[in-house]
Amino acid sequence: MLAVLDGEQGLVVLSPEEKASFAKSLAQAARGEFASDERIRAIWAKHGL
Repeated sequence: MLAVLDGEQGLVVLSPEEKASFAKSLAQAARGEFASDERIRAIWAKHGL
């Protein structure tokens, strides 16, 4: 992200799969579908955080 902000990279073009993923995530957020605190803790624990 910093490289983009510093002007080191040109425009980032998303693939159709990436666009679909963002659309899905935005729709879930609009419906209020967020991960529970328990789910987040499990993910952090899995990665040693």
